[in-house]
Amino acid sequence: MERTIIAVFCYKRAAKLKASVEAILQNPEAASMEIIFFSDGYKNAQDKAGVLATRSYIASLNGFKKIIVHEREKNIGSCPNFRLGIDFLTKNYERFIVIEDDLVVSSNYLKYMLDGLDYYQHHAAVFCITGYCFPVSKKGYQYDTIMHHRFCSYGWASWSDRIQQVAWDNEHVICMMKRSANFRQRLNSEGLDLFRTLKKQLAGTISAWDILMQVHVAENKMKIVYPFVSKVSNHGFDQESTNTFGVNYLKTTTDSGSKRSFNFCPPDTLEPSLIQQLKRPYEFAALAGRKLINAMLRLTAF
Repeated sequence: MERTIIAVFCYKRAAKLKASVEAILQNPEAASMEIIFFSDGYKNAQDKAGVLATRSYIASLNGFKKIIVHEREKNIGSCPNFRLGIDFLTKNYERFIVIEDDLVVSSNYLKYMLDGLDYYQHHAAVFCITGYCFPVSKKGYQYDTIMHHRFCSYGWASWSDRIQQVAWDNEHVICMMKRSANFRQRLNSEGLDLFRTLKKQLAGTISAWDILMQVHVAENKMKIVYPFVSKVSNHGFDQESTNTFGVNYLKTTTDSGSKRSFNFCPPDTLEPSLIQQLKRPYEFAALAGRKLINAMLRLTAF
């Protein structure tokens, strides 16, 4: 198996992908790393031009050690595309760094991820490292990372031996829901949106692979490493997006990129005040407020 690869999942947003890749290339480590693109096929004639433009852009790329492209012949959806991509990654690489096409990373993002993968490699309770963080504050906090229990898909990295344990099959997850005591409470303890999102995923009304990651994290009491200062900004809240719309609650302060060494917190470091800040956007008041505003935005959009 190879060591570490950058993996990018994309569909039809060529301009966003270009902004994302250009940001990755600002990282000095990019030139010595492989990158792989998992490009889903177009769903209909309306999406065809965007998919072809995305693939044309990928074909024009250079600046990485090696560029690999997996193009789906037909549209399979974001969750199946991700699942197939993850299956390839876990069979061929020890570790991988995942970026979606609507994310713009800081110029020290890859250094942070690579160092974090080294630091937490032998701590089995750590599921992954994410590059995103809401604005948080705590004077005197000495570390550059925060331990939390909610999976965050906005630019993350992990180890193949951990990701291989995730349950993707609907029947397996449904059985888990029925047999695992306090399943709903345990899942929703990290955000009141989670169980509802899982039900939508199982019903096929959304294609959200990240909720299946969170089920695994919650059921196995695993931890996620967050940066104290975000290394990622999300540009996906618009009409091009599949699963995001309306209020962009992910706006945050992004690292300037100048920091090149990081003080990683030990895996057993849990700071209640920081965790509470990370949970706040998923509490009832915040979720209800966003739902109301988004409903109004949909009404005024037509």
